[in-house]
Amino acid sequence: MKDISAAAELGPGTLYRNYPNKGALCLDLVYDHLQAFISHQKKLTPTTSTWPVLLTNYLNFREENRGLLGTIENSSQIDFTQTPLYHELSQLFSPFLQAILPNATTTTIQFRTDMLIAMLKSDSYAFQRKQRGLSNAQISQMLNAILRSPL
Repeated sequence: MKDISAAAELGPGTLYRNYPNKGALCLDLVYDHLQAFISHQKKLTPTTSTWPVLLTNYLNFREENRGLLGTIENSSQIDFTQTPLYHELSQLFSPFLQAILPNATTTTIQFRTDMLIAMLKSDSYAFQRKQRGLSNAQISQMLNAILRSPL
């Protein structure tokens, strides 16, 4: 926060008055990008053919915002599942999962939505990309197989 306030030419007190920690600041910084992403993705009709498009687009969004998202998700002062970011993502993914799993219960859809978001948290995503050497296309293909597996 000290480095951020210096770069922004603000006093640390000014920054801390508005943002109690770096995770809160990053959440505010990425939120507008997320809103734009979600707004654009909501133009897709949830179908089995648009599901892979959404998943690929989300992986690209994660890649573009990996630093901010990682700070939010790894902040010990923020419960990621209680953030607007998490709820917006859940609301985006659920109808698509319902489209690819038409016989699934509401509980199953919510569980798979939660697990999708958890599997793509920054540390897991970075591990798959950097340590395992998987491309976004490979990650998307494997996630698709897991999420479409029989109930």
